[in-house]
Amino acid sequence: MGLGYDMVEALVRENKYKPLTGEVVLIGRQTIYYQPHEIIALLRDNEYDISSIDPKSIELDTNTIDRRQPYDKVDLISDTGLFKLLGVPKIRALDHSAYEGADIIHDLTQPLPDKLKNFADFIVDGSTLDNTFNPAATIKNYAEFLKPGGRLLAINQYSNHHNPYVLMHPLWYLDYFTMNKFSDCKVYIVVYRPEDHTNIFCINLEYLMDKNRQVSTFTSNHEMAVIVLAEKGPNSTADMFPSQQHYRSDAEWETYRNNLAVIQKSKRPHVVRTHKDITFFDVKGGHLLIGSDFSERDPSTEMRRTAPVDYAKRKSHNLAKRGAIKLLKAIAS
Repeated sequence: MGLGYDMVEALVRENKYKPLTGEVVLIGRQTIYYQPHEIIALLRDNEYDISSIDPKSIELDTNTIDRRQPYDKVDLISDTGLFKLLGVPKIRALDHSAYEGADIIHDLTQPLPDKLKNFADFIVDGSTLDNTFNPAATIKNYAEFLKPGGRLLAINQYSNHHNPYVLMHPLWYLDYFTMNKFSDCKVYIVVYRPEDHTNIFCINLEYLMDKNRQVSTFTSNHEMAVIVLAEKGPNSTADMFPSQQHYRSDAEWETYRNNLAVIQKSKRPHVVRTHKDITFFDVKGGHLLIGSDFSERDPSTEMRRTAPVDYAKRKSHNLAKRGAIKLLKAIAS
């Protein structure tokens, strides 16, 4: 398990918004894909005071294994070293065994013992949920593990590129935290495009608040992941399991929208971004691009601005496809 650029920048930005304190727990020890000079540059770009940081004093990773190539050939900072730079003197790691030196041993598919409930102030999941047989039990454990006011930052696979055991839809996360009255929940879809750069999108909450619209499934042939940042509120629960949007009753929708309205009011800035212009154009309804300035942007507007020829071709193709479908339906009837 490991934390790449997007997750580390998310940690840096979240710590700037609301400093990490108390019990910080990693779900498994994490490989941090940053060298000392790279993390210092990131901190500087996010307006941290780096004047007293000596690159040679940053703790290096000598414990984690199975690094991605070519990072097995370079010195990377340790997870402990990263959190020390963020002002967290000590972190813990939870795993189902003592693998890589975990100090809290628990199988997250099993009920959480009382001693671990309301324990953590901050949880980092660097791709564990997608490797569990029972992700619903695991996310419930995360919710119970957190103290009120505690936060979860997680990244998990949304495409079958690296042998995940399960894949969860972005709405699966948002719906769970919404129905359990979390005070905030941001869900991001990461589309990895090695030929240019990563594109990051979020769910347009206005679509879920509108009775006449729905969020479409986000699909891609590219590798994808979902990043979630959720904050537990004073009245949050853990045992409410939502219905999918297509099968939700009117009463469930009313509860859902009332809870979602609280999340909409959050002042928390976005923690991840697309660093350049949009390059992934097949964006379905109900999603927004996160721009390089961390702002929400309409994908269609960005497509027209950055690639008007490609956008026109795609629009023409979609119109022709819809026409062909209508013709086939007319013939069939």
